Amino acid sequence: MSKRPSSRTGLRRWRIVISVAIFVMVTLLWVEYSELFLRPLGWVSHIQMFPVAVGLSVSMIAFWLLVAVLFGRVYCSTVCPVGTWLDIVGHVGKKSRKGPARDYRYSPPLTRWRYISLGVFVVSMVAGITIIPVVMEPYTMYSRFVINVMKPVWGWINNELAALGNSTGWWDMYYVGHIEASIAAVILSIVTFIGISIPAWFYGRTFCNSICPVGTVLGIASSRSIWHIDIDTDLCTNCRKCEYACKASCINLNDHVIDSSRCVNCFDCIDVCPDDAIFYRPTSKQLSLPMMQRLLPPKVSAPSASASTPVTGMTDTMTKKKND
Repeated sequence: MSKRPSSRTGLRRWRIVISVAIFVMVTLLWVEYSELFLRPLGWVSHIQMFPVAVGLSVSMIAFWLLVAVLFGRVYCSTVCPVGTWLDIVGHVGKKSRKGPARDYRYSPPLTRWRYISLGVFVVSMVAGITIIPVVMEPYTMYSRFVINVMKPVWGWINNELAALGNSTGWWDMYYVGHIEASIAAVILSIVTFIGISIPAWFYGRTFCNSICPVGTVLGIASSRSIWHIDIDTDLCTNCRKCEYACKASCINLNDHVIDSSRCVNCFDCIDVCPDDAIFYRPTSKQLSLPMMQRLLPPKVSAPSASASTPVTGMTDTMTKKKND
């Protein structure tokens, strides 16, 4: 078997490397009590969609929309920390199941629900209802989870390590003087994360394509993105491995169409295709096999004397043989 081109398998590899790196940096930025990571990692929060929108940085908003138009939902696959978290949960969920139950399936888009969720989010922002962004917007959701749940735990671990180091003389560490943890905020953060993790365990990026306002906005921009995932139907053998690997459930193999508005550019489908029939490119494959095209029968308005056309002649011949 020939080796797959490194340029294609590298797409998924680089996506994982970048997403994990940004996920770790965002976590370190918010979990640390000191300002150790604030200066070197502060830029990570400045490239997130929601802080950009709140700060009214028109240039950055335009940048991410342009990226979506050109390359699809790259933001969702690399920069968004919740997206990375859901990928981790979905991966573990698939590994825990056996047989067909571990595979994803194509599902129709929840277009109406996505627009309703976006409308609720926008109205709540205008009305100043801050609890809605906490449970809907991905970066706010994750940063609040880190601050409310992970940060107090890290503060306690830090103080225990500091006490151990001081008692043994092995190292010196600072003490966290005051660890704050609101019970209501902790419960809300945990419940929210459980709420988005359970669907991800079974179905992948359900939250990203149903409730997430950032995903909806970028989905609109990327619905006809220039660079997109495309299936070469001349090479495709309908093994459905790409559909089973699609965490966005957006590959419709009945029509060999990928919904770019829901595709999060994870490139998993490219990696699993045994026929090398899936590409990330700026063009769409033009069908060359007639069997892959849907042909409509010719429209005949009324009987005419010119019944010697190929279709009519063939039909008459078949009818005559059948009657004989």
